[in-house]
Amino acid sequence: MSALAITSLLLIVSGCDSTIKESKSTDSVVNSPSNSDQSSLPENNKNNSDYKAVSKDGFIAADDSASTPDGIEKVITANNQFAIAMYRQINGHTGQADDNVFFSPYSLSTAMAMLYAAAEGETKQQIQKTFHYPSMDTLNPNSAALYNQFNKPNPDYKLATVNDLWMQQGLTPNKAYVDTVQRYYGGQVTTLDFEDNPDPSRLIINKKIAQHTNQLIPELLPKGSIKKITVAVLTNAVYFKGDWKMPFKVQSTSEQPFYNHSGTSSPIKMMHTQADFGYSEDKQVQVVQLPYKGDDLSMLIVLPKVKDKAAMQQLVNELSVDKIKQWNKGLVTQEVNVHLPKFKLEASYQMKNLLTDMGMPRAFEKGAGFNLFDNSPPIKIDDVYHKAVVIVDEKGTEAAAATGIVVNAESASAPPPVFKADHPFLFMIKDNKTDAILFLGQVNKP
Repeated sequence: MSALAITSLLLIVSGCDSTIKESKSTDSVVNSPSNSDQSSLPENNKNNSDYKAVSKDGFIAADDSASTPDGIEKVITANNQFAIAMYRQINGHTGQADDNVFFSPYSLSTAMAMLYAAAEGETKQQIQKTFHYPSMDTLNPNSAALYNQFNKPNPDYKLATVNDLWMQQGLTPNKAYVDTVQRYYGGQVTTLDFEDNPDPSRLIINKKIAQHTNQLIPELLPKGSIKKITVAVLTNAVYFKGDWKMPFKVQSTSEQPFYNHSGTSSPIKMMHTQADFGYSEDKQVQVVQLPYKGDDLSMLIVLPKVKDKAAMQQLVNELSVDKIKQWNKGLVTQEVNVHLPKFKLEASYQMKNLLTDMGMPRAFEKGAGFNLFDNSPPIKIDDVYHKAVVIVDEKGTEAAAATGIVVNAESASAPPPVFKADHPFLFMIKDNKTDAILFLGQVNKP
């Protein structure tokens, strides 16, 4: 596998009462796992609006008819602002100074947006400020546009995202809310019996997450995470696989030292190539953009010029949406001598404390306002689980080889810049059309 990035997010919404009162209502708008048709919306929910789901090759397009370029830009800006805020928050909460960081701001923001549609009062205000969401009439259709774009089949790479809403059977869902989740987020709605079968329900959810992450996240939910008082679970999974446009040659990989923040080094497998890439630098950092086959997606790597911890901390402190825009605009295609470690990062977070500290404690407290059901007890978020995995190596398809780029006669008068990532660096995987940050990470220990 040449480049894999997988992430999934889960929100567990638990009833505040110790028991769940079931309703005998048969006016259900959800599917059970035994008869759920994953390729179509529930028929009895289609009457809630004039929107008609369009299915193509099993994929149900979300309703982006009201999206606009300006609206899409606002949703992307919100995503990227949250990405930076969460990155800083994780940096401040890591147990050790040399812990790696990797997460998907897109996954987190999308899953929370589905719950945000049911939020009310102070809870809604705090979520909005934490995730920087625009108004609901902007957020929903333009989130739909991004969902559709990221799920478009592409011969050069695989990028897919899937949303699910799992609800306690017997309770009567709020139809307007369920319609929003299905209409704008392509959300599959399924009923489970959390009250009588909490662990089997957990296994059903984990199985679907594993399926949509190519088995790289086999168990998102640990034992005990689903309780008898759980009434709803919202999940998002994002999967990406792309080959480098200009793959690294396996024979060019060698053992090299990697210098951590304590000043010591350890041998790692360092890949190497010399080719034309987007490149820029200033007094503090070097920036290189490595495109994936097809040029729609790329990895942007930001390397402090100084190897000490203070340089990385300065980079974290100065990181902003405008700074990332500046890096993207400043890229100039030129020959670059690139050294990049092979690395695999696996990160797992329970985000309750992180999100609380970022300004949304009300969502986790008793009496939080979420209008998911017509007949449930008061509900709150129990916890937010997030797992992410990324694997970076030399491989790419043979057809992705970019012939003639490795040697550029125009650089003969001066040696190409050397981009040697032999110390901690920041990286992000982004959509080049919109500059939406799909994944964000920091490599401290390859």
